[in-house]
Amino acid sequence: MTTPFVTDPDHPACEICPAHRLPREGFVVYSRPSWECPFNPADGHRYTADGTPACVHPARVGLDPDRIAPPPKPLDLPAEPAQRRRWWQRTGR
Repeated sequence: MTTPFVTDPDHPACEICPAHRLPREGFVVYSRPSWECPFNPADGHRYTADGTPACVHPARVGLDPDRIAPPPKPLDLPAEPAQRRRWWQRTGR
């Protein structure tokens, strides 16, 4: 069995970080949380599309990111309909 990257229980890495259970070559490090490595609510970990465990807090683990998270996807918000004002609701008097 291989030794996990983080073995010190007082290390500042998150408790669910793959560094606590895998050696350094067993996980990737993203610069921040991203849609490329979504959170899996079934087990509480993040994975890439190919199933590789991912860490998203490089400063807490003490590593440089090996993957840069892309910018957030734009939100598709529906346009708000224009509101008509009645003559008695006009402002600016």
